[in-house]
Amino acid sequence: MSQLVKRILISAILIPVSVASIFYLPHWFFFLLVEAFILMGLNEFFSLAEQKGLLVNRGFGLFFGALLPFSAYFSLQPTNLLMVIVALFIFLFNRRSPDKTITSVSVSVFGIIYVAWFFSYLIKIKLLPEGSAWVAYTILTVKGGDMAAYFIGKKFGKTKLLEHVSPKKSIEGAIAQMVATIGLSVGSVFYLHVAPVHLLILGAAVGALALLGDLAESLIKRDAGVKDSGNIPGLGGMLDVMDSLLFTVPVVYFYLSVVLGLERL
Repeated sequence: MSQLVKRILISAILIPVSVASIFYLPHWFFFLLVEAFILMGLNEFFSLAEQKGLLVNRGFGLFFGALLPFSAYFSLQPTNLLMVIVALFIFLFNRRSPDKTITSVSVSVFGIIYVAWFFSYLIKIKLLPEGSAWVAYTILTVKGGDMAAYFIGKKFGKTKLLEHVSPKKSIEGAIAQMVATIGLSVGSVFYLHVAPVHLLILGAAVGALALLGDLAESLIKRDAGVKDSGNIPGLGGMLDVMDSLLFTVPVVYFYLSVVLGLERL
C-alpha cells in the first residue's frame, strides 16, 4: 500500500474525530484529544533526544506536559512552567552525580515548551468567542497549506529549499503552501466575523510559521538520524502531524486576543 493511500486512510479517521470534537462533542472530549496529541508528540520528542544519547526524564516530562493543558484552561501556564523547572531540579538533586544536568534540564524543559505549551494554546483558542470556528480555521489553513506543499512539491518541485535540513522540500512547494494558506485564510471570511484584512495578515503569518515549524521538526529529526518521529502509517509520527501547528497556534491565539481583542468566554 502506497504512503499516499495510508495517509488518506488515517486522515479519514482523524478528520471526522477532530471535527466532531471541535463542534459537536462536549468540551472535555476536545480537551482529552489535545492531551492525547501532546503526550504522544512529547513522547516521540523524548525518544528522538534519547537516540542522540541525551539524558531525558521521560516520566517527569510527560507528567508535567500533561499538566500544561490544565494550566492553559485556568490561565496558569507561566506559573506551571516555573513549577516544572523547580521540580525538575529537585528531582535531579537525588542523583549522585551532577553529570549531564544541563542537557537533562534543557532537553526536558524545551520539549515541554515546544510540544505541550505551544499546542495547548488550542484549548485557549476554543475558549474564545467563536472558538470552535477559530480552532477549525487554524487547523484548516495549516493543514491545507501542508497538502498544497506536498502535492505541488511532489509534482513540480525542482529547486531545493533547505536540502541540509529537509532534502525533499522545495521552493515550489513552499510557495504553494503560502498561496494555499493565505487563500484558505481569506476565504474564511464566509464563516468568521472579522474583516478580510485580518485574515490576510493572519494567513501570511500562519503560512510562514507553519513552514518554519515543519522545517524545525525536520531539523530535529535530521539530528536524530530518523525519517519519521513515530510509526503512524502514512503520517510518520504524531510530532510529524503537529509540527506545522506548533508555532502557529500560539500566534493565532495572541492575534485574536491582543489585536482583535477577543476575550475568554
